[in-house]
Amino acid sequence: MSKIEIIPLGGIGEFGMNSMGIRYEDEMIVVDAGMGFPEETPYGVDISIPNFDFLEEYRDDLTALILTHGHEDHIGALPYFLRKFNLPVYASRFTLGLAEKKLDEHKMLDEVLLHRVHPNDVAEVGNFRIEFIHASHSLVDCFSLAIKTPIGTIIHTGDYKIDDSPVIGKPYDLKTLKKYGDEGVLALLGDSTNATVEGRTPSETAVIPAFEEIFENTTGRIFVSTFASSIHRLQIVFDVAEQFGKKVCILGRSMQKNIEIASEFSLLSIPEDVLVGMGESRSLNDDEIVYLVTGSQAESRAVLWNLATSGYKGLEVGKGDTVVLSARIIPGNEKAISRMIGHLYKRGANIIEEKRRLIHVSGHASQEDIRIMVETARPKFLVPIHGEYRMLFRHKEFAKNHIDGYTDDNVILIENGDLLEIDETGARVVENHQLGRTFIDEESLSEIEYETIRERKKLAYGGAVSLVVTIDKASKRLTAEPSISFQGVAGVDLGNGLLDDAREAIKAAVSVMSPHEMADVSWLQETLRIHLKRFIQKEIGTKPVIVTTIVEV
Repeated sequence: MSKIEIIPLGGIGEFGMNSMGIRYEDEMIVVDAGMGFPEETPYGVDISIPNFDFLEEYRDDLTALILTHGHEDHIGALPYFLRKFNLPVYASRFTLGLAEKKLDEHKMLDEVLLHRVHPNDVAEVGNFRIEFIHASHSLVDCFSLAIKTPIGTIIHTGDYKIDDSPVIGKPYDLKTLKKYGDEGVLALLGDSTNATVEGRTPSETAVIPAFEEIFENTTGRIFVSTFASSIHRLQIVFDVAEQFGKKVCILGRSMQKNIEIASEFSLLSIPEDVLVGMGESRSLNDDEIVYLVTGSQAESRAVLWNLATSGYKGLEVGKGDTVVLSARIIPGNEKAISRMIGHLYKRGANIIEEKRRLIHVSGHASQEDIRIMVETARPKFLVPIHGEYRMLFRHKEFAKNHIDGYTDDNVILIENGDLLEIDETGARVVENHQLGRTFIDEESLSEIEYETIRERKKLAYGGAVSLVVTIDKASKRLTAEPSISFQGVAGVDLGNGLLDDAREAIKAAVSVMSPHEMADVSWLQETLRIHLKRFIQKEIGTKPVIVTTIVEV
């Protein structure tokens, strides 16, 4: 019997790393290749991506990568995915613009086949017929996907909300979605990020009154920080600045890049004479300038963090300035943002956050948006995706309790690595693979193994001990006292004889070894490491990383 297999590689039960394989018979497409923000950040890890090695067993089946939109949690892993699997990529104008910049940075742009698609375009990829449905979101040029297969249609919502009056572009294309609902939808894979939120998600236009009030009443300089990809919000800042006779200066590479791409495709309309460079901005009166800056998440290299802690190219935030944080807090960034706000207050700035004013709205579907999506598509099976497990669970509970026809039997909760099988008889998880994740070094942007992160964690929590043992090559005996040094090990008091006792423990271990045993340097190295580990654990109860070096003379 023919079946569809759905395999989430990331983004289920977590924020970010959105990626999913959809397979029919011996063909598989992959939807999105996103990055995440791991808890391991203090250990030199800036981002994490799905472990795409799992797809090796499907290498011969892979046919295309489909991108729903350009947010980093959907395209951030693109170069790493395409380095392993060089598939043709299908995406919108703006999404491809962002993707091309990313691939160019990795020197991969000329190696990848990119297909630019528009709303309602249809891509024939083997047995898959994919229509790109215009979706409203906090970004522009976004898609939901209608993936038609010989045994039924899968709707992948991507990130969406039902915005009836977006700042840029048209509302969500419910007409095309209804067409598929009337024909019959086998399964709907639906965004769950705001499934815990009652009502409808406000339109992007809802923030305009608050911005108008701030721009009208503020007498000092205004610094607005938002996601560089929030093109709707950037358009609002430009429009309201023109309305109140202010100029706008853009600070931050990603902000400048995204504005350039959006302007190129006429997705952003900058009023004439509103945009000024940094030099000109310094000559304006404080009430005449608005700075659009990166760093709403307190990223250490972004403009706002530098403005808060020191300065940026000679520019400083000071008394009388107003900083508008027009972005949600990504989970995990709360402490850093709180520290940044504290620095800004110390400098005398006034801070306006979304808790105080309606200066930010979500780009994700709340419960009543979910109802509209499900009742329009009327899928046989509903599969919550995107978000922490509590959000997936609440998505399911809302559908069961408030939308006719949905029960435990046809609302299916899945996790990363699950293989969800759907056919004419039903939907079921038939197996689970432990996928793990891949970490990206923040300096080199190269992949690093999880074992490396574990070692860094151990160093951070337990410190390190260095042991150097010098052996006579001929006699296989010690020629000097073992050298032991401690770095960052809690509980170490070198004045109480611990170091001498540790040396004696190593000497005692060596004394009972035969010349034959000591001739095996690898064995000797590991054996002495274990002896010293047990000694330290017994004496002070810690587990540092121990590095043993054998020197033969």
